[in-house]
Amino acid sequence: MYVKLVIALIIGIVIGVAGVYSLGSAPFTSITPPIAVGPRPQAEIRPTAIPTPPSNGGTAPSADAGDAPSQVYDRVSAGVVNITISAQSRDVFGRTIQQQGTGSGFIIDDQGSIVTNQHVVSNAQRLDITLADGSSYIGEVVASDVADDLALVRLQAPADKLRQLTIVRLGDSGSLKVGQTVVAIGNPFGLERSESLGIVSSLGRTRQGIEQRLITNMIQTDAAINPGNSGGPLLNLQGEVIGINEQIEASPQGNVGIGFAIPVNTLKRYLPDLLAGREPKHAWLGIAGRALTPSLAEQLHTPVQQGVVLANTTPGGPAAQAGLLGSGRGDASGADIITEIDGHPVRSVEDIAQLIDQKDPGDTIRVTYVRGGQNQTADVTLGTWENSQASAR
Repeated sequence: MYVKLVIALIIGIVIGVAGVYSLGSAPFTSITPPIAVGPRPQAEIRPTAIPTPPSNGGTAPSADAGDAPSQVYDRVSAGVVNITISAQSRDVFGRTIQQQGTGSGFIIDDQGSIVTNQHVVSNAQRLDITLADGSSYIGEVVASDVADDLALVRLQAPADKLRQLTIVRLGDSGSLKVGQTVVAIGNPFGLERSESLGIVSSLGRTRQGIEQRLITNMIQTDAAINPGNSGGPLLNLQGEVIGINEQIEASPQGNVGIGFAIPVNTLKRYLPDLLAGREPKHAWLGIAGRALTPSLAEQLHTPVQQGVVLANTTPGGPAAQAGLLGSGRGDASGADIITEIDGHPVRSVEDIAQLIDQKDPGDTIRVTYVRGGQNQTADVTLGTWENSQASAR
């Protein structure tokens, strides 16, 4: 069965001078090192949803551990918002067309701060935020974390309305266990504040994000996540956010029960920057590579059986400045093989991504690698990841 990766964002009706267009749902592929990124996902026509009945508002209290998903929904759903995005683009004939799409978000304070995915709000010329009571206000993007596909939006509402907002509490994704019950609340296909039930299927997943970068420590869940759920919360039974829903695996037959959420601890780490209107800075090594397999090790006549074979190092990047070499030819011959970082064994590009994500720009790491059959080390001062850089790590 052909399985493809799609971002759970739905772009709705597209109206141009020639009528109504469906954009389809062009996917981008999951990562197989060397790192490569496919086309930016688009989405399809969906009807406009009818808002749910009004909520009394107020800050969402904590639930007891045994609370049923329905009780979590009662406490939290009023803090989940529907985000409608308006943007303009041009068709193949150069004519201006109006695009509209929907995504999800959740309120985190009484100032109207809303967390969502960066891919939900990117390129939007207007954001309309619909609350649980059906009222709608303009939203302004405060800051984005492109690397982790996170964004902070500020609700432009009167002070008395802000005081009535339901605030969704942030939990601790570090305490999650596989098999733990979770619920997702969002706007799948524009159906506002829908809830789905599932479990934590796995932890520590590393996935390719919308930009040329891996997102680490993602939560895998079988709670139904569909286009429009992007940016909505994944919650524990205490009604606390433990993840931000971001992407799904999908087949032509529909949802296959594999969704992924950005861990809330990633959000919490960079939330001070986002609230201050700053884009968070992320460490960058400047490499692309592939896992060393037994057959590849035999082909290269290398004494090691595990590591990452460097396909290339970004010119002028941290790894290149430290003297690390990639093959640059796609056949892996002559390439350095990274076997450890700071004494931690690495077996895949995902392992390197996990270790680099624990660092900050300017930190120095010790890289152990094999060149010409000999173990060597290099001290590498990490740079700052930029969206335009060619390599993801």
